[in-house]
Amino acid sequence: MGDSAEIEATSRALVAFALRGIAQIRSAEAAWPQAVELYRQSLALQDEAATRLELASACIASDNYEDGLNEVNRVLGVDQNNAQAWQIKGKLLTAKGDYRGAVEAFTRSLELHRSANVQLLLALAYLNLKEKSKADAVFQRMLQDYGDRAIWHFVFGGAYSETTYQSEAISEFRRALALDPNLPHVHYFLGMTLLAMNNNESSPEIFHEFEEEVRQFPDDFFGNYTLGGLESRGSDLDTSNKHLLVAAKADPNNPDPYLYLGLNAYRQRDNAAAETYLRKAILLTGDDVSHNGYHIRRGYIALARILSSEGKKEEAQTYFDKAKALSDQSLQSSTDSMTDLATSQDTAPGVLTSKPAPKPLLPNAEAKPVDFTADIGTVQLGKTRLSQAQLDEAEKRVKALRALLGTSYNDWGTSEAKRGQYGMALTHFQDAEKWDDSTPGLMRNIGLAALKLGNNDEAVRAFRVAVDKDPNDIQARSMLAISLFSAHQFAEAARAFGAMGDAVYRDSRMTYAYAFSLARINDPQKTVEVLNRLTSQPLSKEMWMTAGDVYTQADDYEDALRCFRKAIELDPNMYRAHHFAGVALIRLGRPSEAIPELEAELKLAPNDPDTQYNLAYAMLETSQKDQALAILRTLTTEHPDHAQAQYQLGKEMLNAGDKSEAIQHLEAAARLEPNVDYIAYQLQAAYRKAGRTADADKELQVYREIKAQQRDKSTPQPKQ
Repeated sequence: MGDSAEIEATSRALVAFALRGIAQIRSAEAAWPQAVELYRQSLALQDEAATRLELASACIASDNYEDGLNEVNRVLGVDQNNAQAWQIKGKLLTAKGDYRGAVEAFTRSLELHRSANVQLLLALAYLNLKEKSKADAVFQRMLQDYGDRAIWHFVFGGAYSETTYQSEAISEFRRALALDPNLPHVHYFLGMTLLAMNNNESSPEIFHEFEEEVRQFPDDFFGNYTLGGLESRGSDLDTSNKHLLVAAKADPNNPDPYLYLGLNAYRQRDNAAAETYLRKAILLTGDDVSHNGYHIRRGYIALARILSSEGKKEEAQTYFDKAKALSDQSLQSSTDSMTDLATSQDTAPGVLTSKPAPKPLLPNAEAKPVDFTADIGTVQLGKTRLSQAQLDEAEKRVKALRALLGTSYNDWGTSEAKRGQYGMALTHFQDAEKWDDSTPGLMRNIGLAALKLGNNDEAVRAFRVAVDKDPNDIQARSMLAISLFSAHQFAEAARAFGAMGDAVYRDSRMTYAYAFSLARINDPQKTVEVLNRLTSQPLSKEMWMTAGDVYTQADDYEDALRCFRKAIELDPNMYRAHHFAGVALIRLGRPSEAIPELEAELKLAPNDPDTQYNLAYAMLETSQKDQALAILRTLTTEHPDHAQAQYQLGKEMLNAGDKSEAIQHLEAAARLEPNVDYIAYQLQAAYRKAGRTADADKELQVYREIKAQQRDKSTPQPKQ
């Protein structure tokens, strides 16, 4: 018991560790919904403050601000001196727009631990509150703490630019360049800030900044993309195309360079190139039509015009309609309305940004549950900053953690199964399968646990997979056959048992299940062949009884009798053994030998109605009519619902000329078993002898309908 508890504790810790590890990777990949759920799953197994704070951080990126605050507050409820928790709380409050609350949280974090990142966040909160002097004071303190370096002025410029203090941002960017002319990307941000200040209109100074950016980073996306856009506006289309092509190469999945390459080609009257670029932009945009201010509608308009000029009116109208729909959704000014777009020949780029449209903060009531076990190829990557090489490396790590989860969940479930906790074991085995279905022995474990719980469908599924993975796994094959048998899928069970070869005869229970399945699919020859193999070896009394029952189903009453007598040899008082031996003897046409067997059964079970009936039948067959009728009268009185006793007594009364009593018993039999042909036939005969012709004709029609139904069932149906 101690070992099981230790295994469970170790497995729980390993699972929590692996789930957190995958959550960290999903966070790096910007797959936020998956990251959030993985952190929650990890916390459910092991409550750690560090994991809870990582979850809170993921909630920021996934817009689950209230959930994130709940997680942070739980940590702070235990430890008020956790500087990281205060920092994350400040970020969450900032994301919510509660800048005053953010100031308080960042201030508390800095009191506990001085950090440049938190100081910058505090300054940003002040700037959002329009308390610039307080933000300036924070910036000055940072320069005192960390030195008057170019990087800090670059960072300060970004903070000012983000909060629309454009003049201050420009001053800081220029101060950064004065201290370090080669500081990366300062020219780009300076150019963007100047562009914003100039109402998105270019100037020689702005051109200069972007040209410097491209000179420093000739293969980078942003500098080339923005410069290409500005050149397009200035009608320097060849130079624009050169820079846009570099941008497209730098970020081949970004639709924006292709959109503006298409618009340039359209203006150059190169419709073939324009159509190629525009279709590429539309394909890459996909459903994200709000991207970059719905600017893909410019592509729709240009492509529609090209198609219209080629006589493809129907397809052209489709794109005009799409552009109209996007125009209705956009929040652009009236000068950028659909009417202007449809009549204007100016298809040059508009505001050249490449930022995603703001995401709505309202919860999506129709959102589907997150599949946190999914591969990264089937989840939303978002705006990951990882390179392809980094993504590949991350997925290698995920693969290793998946294997750890598969093994840990499997060990956990095995420990529970050993203690008889099959419900919990099955749950953990299934968890293991979600993460790594290649874990050795896992599918067999799922099948065994499902069998123990009577979940035959799940057992069949699991053992099928196990056999597919390893066709030589005889144990899995046998368990698949047993599962199919337990699920009453007898045809498939028979095939599965047959595929085991001689291995099916190593266990008498399995051999019996094979024979039973064959009997149920009406293969008497093979049934008897398998039963003969089964009964050629010593068996328990119970197995002799079940073998005899299957022989009976195959109409082999001689071998059935042999089995019942073997059971009687082992235990003369074996329940129902004498009864079935007597029934087999009746079927073999040996009623006189059946009588002692049935009488012996009645000594063991005096009130058994079926044994009483069969004894009465055997006595009728041996001309012991008075004794038989006495038994039948007692039986129908004590068990009026015994249809066969009612029928047999009615039949005898009819033969004796007592039509009234015959009809009484035959009507009772017909009520109890309305679809038995010989009962209906005997009843119509009794009616006719009693002069009740209408009733006789009616019952004869019932008899004919029953026979017709029987013929329909026995007639092979044509294949559909």
